[in-house]
Amino acid sequence: MIASASKTTINLGVQSVSKKMSRKLSSWRYSFRKTSAKIASYSPSPISVAILVVAISVFLLGGGMYDIFMHETIITILPLGGGRWLSFMPYRIHEQLLSSSIGVMILYALGAAGLLLVYHSTKYVRNPRHVSFLTKIGIALLLIAFISIEAVIFWKLNYQ
Repeated sequence: MIASASKTTINLGVQSVSKKMSRKLSSWRYSFRKTSAKIASYSPSPISVAILVVAISVFLLGGGMYDIFMHETIITILPLGGGRWLSFMPYRIHEQLLSSSIGVMILYALGAAGLLLVYHSTKYVRNPRHVSFLTKIGIALLLIAFISIEAVIFWKLNYQ
């Protein structure tokens, strides 16, 4: 009798441990289902999606992937001597320094901001002064970015 009583307590102990584990497991499954349902039903705002797309585009067009994968050491500027520094690699269109790619990324972002200002100006049709101001600023930013990027390419190809 004594032996069977000890078996019963051991079985009860195993059952209580398995019940605790099943409760924890079921609560974990429940929280996982709840969290995955929240993630699946989440829809970000269109503005945040647009900002993310523009940021990724500027990063890729500016040579961010090249900077990450092609440089073992980070070289930002080249010393020329006499206190002069060069932020691009002359005569090498397929190579770039970190500072020049960051500069190009900033210029691309400036151009994108100009395009967004021109687009945003179409919402103020009732106020022609505001439309004109935003359009002029947007076109100016776009022209500054375009001319600056063309100047960088010209300097890279025709450095003297």
